Amino acid sequence: MSERDFYSVLGVPRTASESEIRKVYKALARKFHPDKNPGNKEAEERFKDIAHASEVLLNKRKRDLYDEFGEHGLREGFNPEMARQARGNPRSAGGRGPNLEDLFGGAAGAWSGGLGGFQDFSGGNVVEELFRRGGRRPARPEPSPELVSELKLAFLDALRGAERELQLAVPGEAAPRTLKVRIPAGVRDGGQIRLRGQGIRGGDLVLKIQVEEHPQLRREGDDLLLNVPITIGEAYRGAKISVPTLDGEVTLTVPKNTKSGAKLRLRGKGAPRAGQEAGDMIVTLQLRLPEVEDEAMERLVGELEAKYPANPRAKLVL
Repeated sequence: MSERDFYSVLGVPRTASESEIRKVYKALARKFHPDKNPGNKEAEERFKDIAHASEVLLNKRKRDLYDEFGEHGLREGFNPEMARQARGNPRSAGGRGPNLEDLFGGAAGAWSGGLGGFQDFSGGNVVEELFRRGGRRPARPEPSPELVSELKLAFLDALRGAERELQLAVPGEAAPRTLKVRIPAGVRDGGQIRLRGQGIRGGDLVLKIQVEEHPQLRREGDDLLLNVPITIGEAYRGAKISVPTLDGEVTLTVPKNTKSGAKLRLRGKGAPRAGQEAGDMIVTLQLRLPEVEDEAMERLVGELEAKYPANPRAKLVL
């Protein structure tokens, strides 16, 4: 399998700074995000390649190893010092070529390339040389299992995005691992966040998102649903009222003679969507009576009742 050029995947020069790489990555991630390209397998694979390339190039240690040794330098157990020695003196140790077990820290089985997958530093192919001498082909390792964990988020944190520091118990590790996780804005209940290389033996960590309920807001797709109480006077005369949104309060116009249950739409005030305009907020107006019980209230209600010309349920027939 030929090596990938992570710089070409992102379309940046090898001299690109971290900020330049991060800027390009964000733009490409928005463009090829699965939410924006539902059912498009090509876009999904492109998104995975972009994420993997950025994960390497935005990590100084991994980028240094990749720049010096290519993808081989990123393999588990790779020994950079031994590789440098072999490059400087390719026929050391009694005329032998580089030893796979030395290069990979005594774990030749961790090497997963095919024929032609690893060139020794004198220009020859280590694997072909082993076969020619009667050696065994390095065994392909079993893929590292995914580590799955759950992450609970408050409703508004899921919408706005957040950062969390997690203490994660990883099987096979004596002490819990501390991870800082960035939650993208607009993540859904039941959604997943994949952290490459943060699981068991270099496998992936998958965080399954559980979003808690909110006392006023509900989410339907990318829309947010909010019930807003109004007074009898606001419903009868019409009014301008303040309504909270994720971006702060906005002014909403209540039309004259508004009925309880009427719905108004605030465009772009719903759940954030990667690379697209946010969804909408649907405001349901609910007529709220004064919470008082006295003679004056009884008199006013009686006067209101007298204004109905007929039974309002007269046409309610099943």
